[in-house]
Amino acid sequence: MSIKQKFMVCLSIMLIIPIVMIILLSLIMSALFVLLHPTVELSIANGLEISNPIITKFLIIWAAAAILIIVSGVIAITAYLSRSILKPVKELTAAMERLKNGDLTYEFTGSGDKEIMALCQAYDSLRLHLQTTAAETLEYEHEQRMLLANLSHDIKTPVTSIIGYVEGIRDGIADTPEKLDKYLSTIHAKACSIELMAENLSLYAKLEMKRLNYNTEPVNIFEFVKSSAAGFELDLLQNGIHYEYKLPQERFVIKGDKEKLNRVFANIITNAVKYKGNSPGTLIISGEITPHGALITFADNGKGIAESDLEHIFDSFYRGDSSRNAKIGGNGLGLSICRKIIEDHGGKIWIRSQIDKGTEVMILLPSAEK
Repeated sequence: MSIKQKFMVCLSIMLIIPIVMIILLSLIMSALFVLLHPTVELSIANGLEISNPIITKFLIIWAAAAILIIVSGVIAITAYLSRSILKPVKELTAAMERLKNGDLTYEFTGSGDKEIMALCQAYDSLRLHLQTTAAETLEYEHEQRMLLANLSHDIKTPVTSIIGYVEGIRDGIADTPEKLDKYLSTIHAKACSIELMAENLSLYAKLEMKRLNYNTEPVNIFEFVKSSAAGFELDLLQNGIHYEYKLPQERFVIKGDKEKLNRVFANIITNAVKYKGNSPGTLIISGEITPHGALITFADNGKGIAESDLEHIFDSFYRGDSSRNAKIGGNGLGLSICRKIIEDHGGKIWIRSQIDKGTEVMILLPSAEK
């Protein structure tokens, strides 16, 4: 029942009950008067003329009782309305005060009128929204702390190495062309790792702030995967990894940003090189057309990923086995970036892996016609 409906019902009761009570009072008073004073007469001339003081006394009593009934009814109805409306409002006010003071766990369901229930639902929606926002804020702050910690470590390591090799060159330790070439190659590789780190951080920040522009165009995805992977063929061979393509010859066109998709494939292939096992490595890049889109699979026989790490593998800054990553490097952003880019293309990415058996990274991208 709404407050308006309740008010109308109470108003009706306020009018009807006093009238009924006054009628009953009149009948009772009349009966008492006749029983107590059977000899008193009412003289009626030119209307009703009350000439007996006894009658006057009874009328005064009747009027006082009627007024008392009306006043009592008004007080009772007002008290009822106040209790039924003000009480939940006060409780809701107290709940809001707790919410203002940071207590996001207090649930206030409330009961009563439609308007009060609507306010209670609004309160609970606000509380849940604030809970979600607070959790997201804590997660964001945690990520920022991890980012600073990771950056400190990831930048310091190659910079320290570069300084060491530069000092070696300056001090004449690299006294042969071969040593000098090795030192310079190492310095170049470390500088490239810092550059890649900066690019990943920049791309991640843009993705998080949704400020990354996508220049989409029709892309024959299987042909593009092969051309993208071709840029890593020499790197794969130098690291002892045999690669093989098992991609369909038929065209499958998606709507995509080639630069962003190339970054995804580059991150996946780079991971296959980083986490190569001790045995001769293999990387098979395959594809198939499914009812849901183009399925692309990157399957290697590398070190694999622990089952406990799989559920977090796409989390920002997550590194999995810390001892392994301390040697290999990386800031835990590569797969997080891959997921964001693929999802922005309307696709899905997931991983299957077993320790010492290898990893499969699967990407599903929808057709441009959808």
